[in-house]
Amino acid sequence: MKASPDTYPLFSGLLSDVNMLMVEQARNALDRTGALVREALASLEKRHPDDVANLADNLQAPLIDDPKSHSAVIPARQAKEFGLPAVSADPDSEAWGLIWSLWTRYFTLGCFPAGPVAVYEGARASHVIQPSV
Repeated sequence: MKASPDTYPLFSGLLSDVNMLMVEQARNALDRTGALVREALASLEKRHPDDVANLADNLQAPLIDDPKSHSAVIPARQAKEFGLPAVSADPDSEAWGLIWSLWTRYFTLGCFPAGPVAVYEGARASHVIQPSV
């Protein structure tokens, strides 16, 4: 704001409905994110607790601190460097074709972006949950 005082009206308008409760909820959600990362990393039972701690520390910046949006991702190459079991998919492979086909079906159903339709994959069939009208 000091560098661009002319933006004050813009920011005051954008933040006019924000209260301290909302700020506290956002801070709590960010604090919980680190715990969720550790929980996810520890879900691999053969991963040693020290490895979980090291991975969580290494992932803190690229997944939590640095991103400017909710949809932060780490490329497979970088994930491998961190020690995660990432696999780079070949876009010409049959597996990639099947995944792409499934994604396009989800998109057509209205699942993306964050649509009201939910799809769960079962052992034999997809289960589509439509919103109540």
